[in-house]
Amino acid sequence: MDVISAKEIEEKVCQLLKRANFYLPKDVYGALTHSLTMEDFVTAKAILNILLENAAIAQSESVPICQDTGIDVVFVEIGQELRIDGDLYEAINRGVARGTKEGYLRASVCDAISRKNSGDNTPAVVHVQLMSGAGLAITVLPKGCGSENMSRLKMLPPSSGLEGVEDFVVECVKKAGPNPCPPGIIGVGIGGTMELSAILSKKALCRPIGSRNQEKAISDLETRLLERINRLGIGPQGLGGGTTSLSVAVETHPCHIASLPVAVNIQCHAARRSTIFYENGCWMEKDEATHISSTKDQGLSSLLEDAVRLSLPLSKADVMNLRAGQWVLITGRLLTARDQTHRRLCELIKQKQGLPVDLDGQLIYYVGPSPAPPGKVVGAAGPTTSYRMDAYTPKLLEKGVLGLMGKGKRSEEVRAAIQAHGAVYLSTIGGAGAYLSRAIKDARIIAFEDLGPEALYEFYVEDFPAVVINDSTGQDYYEMVQDESKVNL
Repeated sequence: MDVISAKEIEEKVCQLLKRANFYLPKDVYGALTHSLTMEDFVTAKAILNILLENAAIAQSESVPICQDTGIDVVFVEIGQELRIDGDLYEAINRGVARGTKEGYLRASVCDAISRKNSGDNTPAVVHVQLMSGAGLAITVLPKGCGSENMSRLKMLPPSSGLEGVEDFVVECVKKAGPNPCPPGIIGVGIGGTMELSAILSKKALCRPIGSRNQEKAISDLETRLLERINRLGIGPQGLGGGTTSLSVAVETHPCHIASLPVAVNIQCHAARRSTIFYENGCWMEKDEATHISSTKDQGLSSLLEDAVRLSLPLSKADVMNLRAGQWVLITGRLLTARDQTHRRLCELIKQKQGLPVDLDGQLIYYVGPSPAPPGKVVGAAGPTTSYRMDAYTPKLLEKGVLGLMGKGKRSEEVRAAIQAHGAVYLSTIGGAGAYLSRAIKDARIIAFEDLGPEALYEFYVEDFPAVVINDSTGQDYYEMVQDESKVNL
């Protein structure tokens, strides 16, 4: 019987985690470059170029592709004739903890109730499947939650059939809109039970882009779904175009005669994964990475030809002159805040206590950066999904905040508050954390250090790019551009 030590598994998981976060898989890179040749929408082409440049920077500088280095999902296929000398789960979690520290990856895992961060991104979510033989396969899938939060599960009646499945999947993507950083991959699990359909949808994300389900009816479903989704007009970053998804992968399992479970797991463009195999006494890493050359900034220059230059702190006059669809270049000191910092600020306001910062005229950037590696002021620092801050935003606008920046749609209440206070909501490029970090020249924590990546930072930025989504007149650029994109598809 073959024996593998737990220490070996720890080492391999550590390596897989770093590799997954720094190297975009070659099939994903190929799908992005192919989409670039097929895309007719100007803004969409520019965004795709930026995403490719971001991947090149991440690879060359060993910076995470995205600052949300995810909750680590680990799939293990283990032969029944193989013995692990030690605890498999402990080995995986030690590998995750080491990879997170050594790779300067963000620790995002917290207790579900207290919200206390574990500090090392453990425990991982581990799925183990017994196989015949003495082999072993380990796949690490760092799953960011901007896309994870857009996933859905529904127990359809059998009468819904494939047509009902198809409609549910498309509706999920439509409702998600710009929030999961499109273009991405749509994993679909059909059948089994409630929990199995969800696991199947996650496993589907591990399939290489371009591979098809071996069953023709399901393969045809994948094709139809991709076509329908890309006709929605959402496009890269939700800014319009024909590239909303790079791939749809469907996995199935027999189910009860009375049910039809369907799960949809959405993946962002940073479809990070890395796999290693053990067979006949040898470790073999699956060659999923590819060398990515710089695009020489072909994307951003085309977007910013008429960009408005904004200096921080913001003035009411500057904000009132901005209009939905304008690109801006931001220079000055801004504040960062995510869910827990927003909660604390609003608690202080409610208790009529002093705030750690003056909010008047401030721009708040929704970001939790990855740790700064040696020689850098910050790690990857792209935007987080903005809707999670909606409950707190009106209160902060009342305290003088004039600018909000993240990604994705805002609620009707927040849009009304932005208009009422003469403020602005900007979106920057989701999933391009390595690229955007180059515009950040200084970073320091100024409050709530115990929150880790959710602490209140101050960034000094130069020519930081963003686009106006909600202006002070009530316009919404996502709605405007999607209507235009659908007309042109």
